Formats: sequence, C-alpha cells, structure tokens
Amino acid sequence: MHRTRRVYIVHISALFPIFLIATCMRAWAQEGTGPQFPAARPENGNFNRPEPGEELDISPAGFCWWRAAAPGEVSYQLRILDAGGQEAYVSPLLQDPAHVPDKVLPPGKYTWTVEALDPSGKVVAERAASAFTILENPIPLPWVLPRELLSRVPKEHPRLLFPKAQLPEIRKSLETTRKAAFADLKAVADKALELPLMRQPDFDKYGRKEYAALRTAYKEAYGEFERIYNGGMVPLALMHALTGDKKCGETAKAHLLNLLNWPLEGVTSVQDPRFDEVGLNIARAAPQIYDWCYDLFTGAERQAIEEMLVARGNLLLARMQRRDFLNTSGESHDGRVPGCLLEFSIALAERPEAEAWMDYGMKAILTVFPHWGDRDGGWAEGVDYALSYNDRFITPLQSVYTATGYDLWQKPFFRKFPCFLIYCISPKAETTPFGDMEHLGAADRGDKLGSLLFFYALRYQDPAMRWWVDLFQNAQPSAMDGQSEVRRLILPDTVVPAPPKSIPPDRAFSGIGWAALHTDLSRPDRDLMVLFKSSPFGADSHSHADQNSFAILKGGKALAIPAGARYPQHGSPFHTKYTTLTVAHNALLINGQGQINSDETAAGRLTDFRTLPHLGYAAGEAQKCYGAPVTRYVRHIALIRPSLVLVVDDLEASEPLEVEWLMHGKEPFDLNDKEQAFVSHRGQAFMNVRLLTPAGFDFQQTDAWPLDPKEGYPMAEAEPPAKQWHFAAKARERSQKLRIAAVMAVGEGGDKPECEAQLTENGAAQIIARFAGAGQAKATLNLSADRAPSAPIIEIRYEPIAGEAERLAIP
Repeated sequence: MHRTRRVYIVHISALFPIFLIATCMRAWAQEGTGPQFPAARPENGNFNRPEPGEELDISPAGFCWWRAAAPGEVSYQLRILDAGGQEAYVSPLLQDPAHVPDKVLPPGKYTWTVEALDPSGKVVAERAASAFTILENPIPLPWVLPRELLSRVPKEHPRLLFPKAQLPEIRKSLETTRKAAFADLKAVADKALELPLMRQPDFDKYGRKEYAALRTAYKEAYGEFERIYNGGMVPLALMHALTGDKKCGETAKAHLLNLLNWPLEGVTSVQDPRFDEVGLNIARAAPQIYDWCYDLFTGAERQAIEEMLVARGNLLLARMQRRDFLNTSGESHDGRVPGCLLEFSIALAERPEAEAWMDYGMKAILTVFPHWGDRDGGWAEGVDYALSYNDRFITPLQSVYTATGYDLWQKPFFRKFPCFLIYCISPKAETTPFGDMEHLGAADRGDKLGSLLFFYALRYQDPAMRWWVDLFQNAQPSAMDGQSEVRRLILPDTVVPAPPKSIPPDRAFSGIGWAALHTDLSRPDRDLMVLFKSSPFGADSHSHADQNSFAILKGGKALAIPAGARYPQHGSPFHTKYTTLTVAHNALLINGQGQINSDETAAGRLTDFRTLPHLGYAAGEAQKCYGAPVTRYVRHIALIRPSLVLVVDDLEASEPLEVEWLMHGKEPFDLNDKEQAFVSHRGQAFMNVRLLTPAGFDFQQTDAWPLDPKEGYPMAEAEPPAKQWHFAAKARERSQKLRIAAVMAVGEGGDKPECEAQLTENGAAQIIARFAGAGQAKATLNLSADRAPSAPIIEIRYEPIAGEAERLAIP
C-alpha cells in the first residue's frame, strides 16, 4: 500500500520553554543564598538513591539527588568514599543529577556525596554525605557507554525481542516450548486481520470549555488505538517476524503507514500529560511494527517511517529534558518514556539520534526509575498501575538484553516485583486495593496478571513463581488482549512448576507503605487476606487520600472494600470528589474531614511490621495526612490466624476531636447498636465486627452516593457503579486522646467463630478467641486515655494445641 512520503523535522531547542522548572526556581528564590542542595524533597522530586543505610546486592548503585541550582547553572561531581575514607570513585563533571559509575565497587561500606561546581570549577555547594553498603557477591551492573551498547545491536532486523540470528531456533520452539503461547498469538492475529484502518483522532474539535466532551472523545480515541495497534497490529507484526506470514505483515504494515498522515503535534502530541495517550501509544507500537515487518517496506517507505520515528523519538527526549525528569520524576506518564527511548534506540540503532535516546533511557532506568516503586518491589500508585507500567517495560528491557547483553532485569526492583503481585492480589479478588481502579477485581485483569507473572517466572527461572502463574490463570476466565499473548511468547516455557517449599504468610513493602497479611496465601479460595496502607507517597498521582486504611477479603470475597470507582473516567467529579477521598475508604474522618488530598506531603509511613507463624502485624502513622489539630495518629492492625483481625486506632490532638470510623461493603451491613456490633456479608463469607471505645458510638449506614456518578458527564454510556453500602460509627465523646478497637471475626458458610470481646472498667478490651482444632488467642487492648507511655497498647498471646505459644506486645 502506498502512502505519500512526509518529511518530519523537529528542532529540539524549539521545544524548550523560556522559563526554568517552576518548582525548583521557587525553592532557590526563596532560599536566596545561591546554589544549595535542598534539605527536603522538592515537589515531584526524585527519591535520592541509594537511600541512607541501604544494603545493595548489585554493584555499583545508580545514584540520583536533587539539583542545587537551575539546569545549566552548575555542574556536579559525585564522590564515593570507602570505609577507610579513601576515594573509591569520582565521577566526571555532570550536568544531570543522576549518574551510574562505570566501575564495579567491591563489597563493603561506603559514603557518597555530591559537589556542585560553578562554571569556573569552584565548589559552591555540597550534598550531605550518605552511607550505603554493598553486600557480598554483588551482581555487577556498571554503566556501559551507549555507543558501546549500540555497537552490539545486530545490523539486521528484527532486533526487538527476537534478533534475526535467533529466529531459526525460536521457530523450532513454536511447536514445543512455545506451542501454547503461539496458538494464542495466532488466534489474536486471525481476529486482527479484520480490523479497519483507524481514522486520525479528532477529539481536539472540542474546546477546553467543553472539557467533559473533550475528555470523553480523548478516552475513546486512545482506547481505539490501543485495541487496533497495541492489541492487533503488534501481534500481527510479530506473527510475520516469527513465521514469515505475509498477510499478517502486510496488514500491520498498512496500519503503520497509515500513521504517516497523522501530525506530530495536536492529537498525537506527547507534551501534555493530560492528553498524551495517543502519542505515547504510537511510541510504543510503531517501533515494534516497523522492526518486525522491516523486510516488507520499500526503501522510500522505510525512509518515511524512520523520519517519523526519529521525530517522535526526539519529541520524547525533549519532553523528558524539558520536564527535567532526572530531577523531578514524579509525573506518572513521564515514567513510561525511558522504555520508549530504549526501543527507539535499538530499532534505529544506526541513526545518530539513537545514542542520546539510549543514554537518557539507560540513565533513567538505572537511577530514578521507578519513581513509584520501592526496593521491595512495591508500586505506590496501586495494582492497576503496577501492572500497566511493568507491562510497558518488558519489551524494552528484554530487547536491550537480547540485542546488547546488558541485563537490566538484575535491578532489585524487577527481581522483587513479582512478590508484590503474589502478596497484594488474590487470584479470586473482587477488588484490588489500593489506588485508582481498585474497584476492579482480579478477573478483570487476569490475563495481564498471568502473563506478567509467566514472563517473570521464565526470566528468573523460578519454579515456585511458575506454579503461582497456574494458580492465577486457573482462577480466571481466559481473555485475549494481544499484549498478553506477546508476553507469553517471549521466552520458552521450560520451567517446571513446583509449589513453594515455604513462604512467609505476610510481607511488608516498606518503601510504598503497604503490608499484606494472609492466613493461607497459596490457597486463595480459603485465604483471609488483610491489606494495610500507610504510604510515604501520600495522596499523589493515582494514589488516594487513604493512609492507614485497610481492606479485607475472605476467599477473594470483599468484606471491607474501598468504595466508589473511577467513573466514568479519570478526573471526573465522582472520581475526584468522592472515590479518591478518605470518605470512600476504610479510614477515619476527623471533625468531619478526611485527609488532605492531592498532596504528596500529606503522607503516612509504616512504623512497624512483624510476622510470626500465627500472628501478623503492621502499624502506620498518618498524622501528616490530617494535619492540625491532630498531633499523632497510629493505626495498628493484627491478623490472628486463622480468622481474627484486630484494628486499634490511637489518636492525640491539641483540642477535642469528633471522630468517625468508616467501613464500606458490597452488601448491607447488619447493625446492632446496642451491642456496638455489625456484620459484613459477601456470599458465604461474613465478618462479625465489634467496635470498642470508652464512650461508645452512634451507628449509621447508607447506600446513597454523595453525588451522581454521572455529574459533569451526562453523556457517559457505561453503567454507573453498582450500589455499595457505607457504614459510619461516630464516637459519642469528643476527646483530645482517643483509642478505638475493632474486633473482627471472619468465617464462611457454617463457620461459627468463637470470639468474646469485653470493655473493662479501666478502659481495656479483653478478647478471647478459640479456633477449632488449632488453639486459642487472648488479647488485651489498652484503650484508656491515661495509659502510661511504657504500657503496651496491644498484647496478644496465641496458644496452639501443640507447640510453643506466641506473644506479641506493642510497643
């Protein structure tokens, strides 16, 4: 199919604004003392790495810090000292606040600092020294010059995922270790052959005064692009690369040539994070289609496509430089771009622009990425974004490995990320807390979940993880989205599944402030799962104002849920005025107000985490989330296996507080005001809840939304969210010091949990729970406002039928 050749010329310098980064400029102007390193994280600033006291199993670390002045005003020099105070490494002069040494440092203790130098070479500021340790036998991950990496990229196409030299061996595996995955890919490709050419989006016909119509049309446009290109043309292109199927290849080729008629700016611009989805999806799909169908294009077509790709690659790089991503990495959509730059650099390795793309992409991934992730593998924006963003990085990271041999998969975050999926998502979950899209269940994203874990299991050759894949996939209906089929085909399925010999029932992801407690992790049909969140990321990006909140699922059935939905889309009134707010979560309202919203400084933190054979425990501090008059707010949560959950809230303030304890469910609660108790039901699962505080509570519940889900979006065609039930218990007494206990006994079917809870005259809650065939637990919760600081607020003793007793005392 012939398309008119279009020439794309992009001058990077023209894309830079004449103003400097606003947040940095404000900070430096306020200080008024010249260049200096910030004492606290700037707005959207990166998380300095390595963290103070961090222990690394790679060498060297990727280093990042905050700018001491506006870009171009100073240069930086990183210095690393060993335990004896000798220089172990000194960097060249740097323009960006991020660097990866090209030297592998031996195991040991180190300190690092950064100097800021003016144009004359004078040191004008110095970052405070910070310590880290490199453990024994570290995995080497030094910097390699982009020019060197690009010299390793094969000259022939394809280059992405499946280098041409490996195709003969890969094709043999399509009937053996890739047989099932290949059959799925072929089924997707057969359907994709019928997809029509997509018309250029025109959502920009709506002005900003018609914002709801603009956003609705925009969402429809990028949804259509993802369906046709990412879900259809990419699989077709891969079918051609793997089998030589010309019909598949010609179809994908025609769709790629179709994009030549689309503008670089306007509806496909990547500069505005609010309307960049079409442009970012082009950046994801186009290099793959071009690389895998390379042999089908004429010389003129190749030239036209390469000009378009080079222009788009330069626009991506300009975006990152303009937004100073290596310094301020907090905008969510920016986090996709490093992966795109790597794919562009490999697909167009011979182009002079590729070196700059490779340099920026590698530097970002080895230092500030992931902004929303932690060294434990967690993802602060929540499950939906953890899946989405890790999905986007599989092709670029694996392509770097297959094309150059550089193994980015050794970065600790990627090695530990599968644990986040295993611990924080039940294969049977009706809801997947926390963050945007938490109202969706595991079944709504089962194919993506399964295919991601599948890839990781094969990449790390992990039999237990491969066993978890089957656990997820067997629990979910089969679906096809095109990308999942590609992921399952990348590596041969040579790992034999094997159940884990032992797996801890609880896990904390301390960097993002999440804790997951379980009774039977490997049996999702019977598992009691408690998720708790107190995140240092705060209510920012796709995270909600829900610090110190919890969710409870029994066998996947949701007994305590986050309420609302991102309906009809991100940024709608129902989303921003309800779903993201504290009132929609299992948390506290204080003086009728929830937590400070849309503020990364309104943050919580995990203060404690413990796990024993029968006891799991976590605690979080969330005073900053509420601000004055609250002076302290710690929520404690304990799981006594197999069926008891305890929640204790400990509040102090500078004035008496009005406190409401909230919980949400999918079915009506059975309330018993007299006994200060209620029951949450879901199918055969149930949870008997007793609330305890010295003066008691007034109960109420409603199934009404506080606003119409279609407010501002009357044109929305999707069904509004299903009815939910919202419970509030208001403490009858206002107090400067208040402690609340919730005792939750969970069962299913004919279970009759034996649990007694009484409030004594001295303000202590006494709890006795008996577990048939297992043992019993006794707990004392000190709810007195006059509790001595040294006295435990929680004491739990678990006495099994056989074996030693377990004890937990807090503090």
